[in-house]
Amino acid sequence: MTKETILIINSNNPSLNYEKGGLSDFYRLPITWVLAFWVAFKKKIVGKNLKINTFWFDGISLKCRTVKENATKWVALDIIYNHRPGEDKSLRGKFTDFWNQLHNIKAIRNRLRLVKQQMRESIQKFSETEKQVRILSVASGSAQGIIELMREFKQKGVSIKAIFLDLDLTALTHSQRLAREAGVFDQITFVNKSTSEIINVAKDFHPHIVEVTGLLEYRPHEKAISLLNRIYNLLTPNGILISSNITHNLEMFFTYWVGNWPMIYRSTEELCDIIIRAGFNSKNCQIIREPLKIHNILVCKK
Repeated sequence: MTKETILIINSNNPSLNYEKGGLSDFYRLPITWVLAFWVAFKKKIVGKNLKINTFWFDGISLKCRTVKENATKWVALDIIYNHRPGEDKSLRGKFTDFWNQLHNIKAIRNRLRLVKQQMRESIQKFSETEKQVRILSVASGSAQGIIELMREFKQKGVSIKAIFLDLDLTALTHSQRLAREAGVFDQITFVNKSTSEIINVAKDFHPHIVEVTGLLEYRPHEKAISLLNRIYNLLTPNGILISSNITHNLEMFFTYWVGNWPMIYRSTEELCDIIIRAGFNSKNCQIIREPLKIHNILVCKK
């Protein structure tokens, strides 16, 4: 493990309307532990492929069931990003609202807010010196945040070109629909390939910004280093990498056992080791933590 360190910043920007903890956490957290223990016990006895993990989560709430069945995929994130509390007044809706107050769920939405803000600042900076800002989104998913930013900057007269790279064709199809609705479809190239093709896909693109959010959680240490090293080589001089990784937290067992959502949790030290061994200078990097300190956002300049 490298001994170099990266600046760590706790973000509390009031303009981002972060979601934070509340009094309900005192009873919600013990409930998650009890249910996680119960579901883990059931899975040890009858096997991991339970149709319903627990009535109280994916049994009564159809949205929670859809999230569980699509864990690690864009569909689950799309539901989380766009949840509107109080929209469904039924009993099912009340349970959905309850689980959407988990810290891990709030932190995902906080991550979206923070990544968008970092990308907004980077786009603005490059637009002051470049005729066109080039963005590469790796494992782009729905790319909701980037599409919203592209629409925002188009209205300001800023030219942006983007490549969305994802192995999941349904994710690209969904992002194409969002892009059409936002009026930025002609600014995006959609590429249905794996991250192993990243060099071939973007070698002549020379991106100013590479965004890879929510992917390192599924890459072992050495593979994460290899991926970010390839991104480093693709970036234009002074280009910006914006990435993220989840860290250990009190709800991680619930996420794994009840949500069927396995991830690689990393400390800031482990994240520092990955980025430095990938080729970035620690002095040009910073880790920004959203208020719940569950997601670390990595911002590095080449």
